[in-house]
Amino acid sequence: MKDRREQLLEAAAQLFVQHGVRKTSVADVTRAAGVSKGSFYLEFSSKDALFDEVVRHEFSAYLADAAARVAQDPAGGRLSRIYHHSVHALLHRAFLRSLYTDTSGALTGLLHGRGPGHYRPRVLLGAEFIEQMQAAGLIRADRRPAAISHTLSTLMVGPLLSEPLLRSEGSPPLADTLQAISSMITDSYECASGDVEAGKRAFAALIEAMTEAMGEDLPSVVAPRPAPGELTGGGHR
Repeated sequence: MKDRREQLLEAAAQLFVQHGVRKTSVADVTRAAGVSKGSFYLEFSSKDALFDEVVRHEFSAYLADAAARVAQDPAGGRLSRIYHHSVHALLHRAFLRSLYTDTSGALTGLLHGRGPGHYRPRVLLGAEFIEQMQAAGLIRADRRPAAISHTLSTLMVGPLLSEPLLRSEGSPPLADTLQAISSMITDSYECASGDVEAGKRAFAALIEAMTEAMGEDLPSVVAPRPAPGELTGGGHR
């Protein structure tokens, strides 16, 4: 059974995506979570603190999901499979998807002094990780790790950003696009052999390090002063 804090976080993530941060009140969240407003303030000092914790919660859930998918895949230690699972884990988190595609500012409207990029999922596959994959014989040694990392970052973000712009009635499913990209990664970077289990261990260590750094990497949100008339319902938003 989910505890009170988990219920509030999941309800808030869903409401923030559906209605935006500013239009979602504390009362909306507690009602959706099935808890009292008094109980809310036992967990969070404000809606701003809730939003900040939702970001942490969603990132942590995303990282755990990606790690589990890679671990369960017999070929999961290969770069193309790590890409595949990392993107699919992201697609399953509606809140994180919205951070990428939030052109209206509905989610990031409360961020003060920080662009939405600060809160978007960090690049998983950095150059140090790529070097470990090369040492395991999984990635071609004649490819620069920094260049591979940058390319993979583009390939992770690109499909999400392009979908709203390029999607048409005749477009293939996004899953087909991601599979094609995985095949391109295989052809461009992967070795036919290599230690797949070492690749899994490297990815698991990366996920663990990112999860541990989550608290330091995502500082508290500070809300700007609201515009006149923006707050309603007795200032409980």
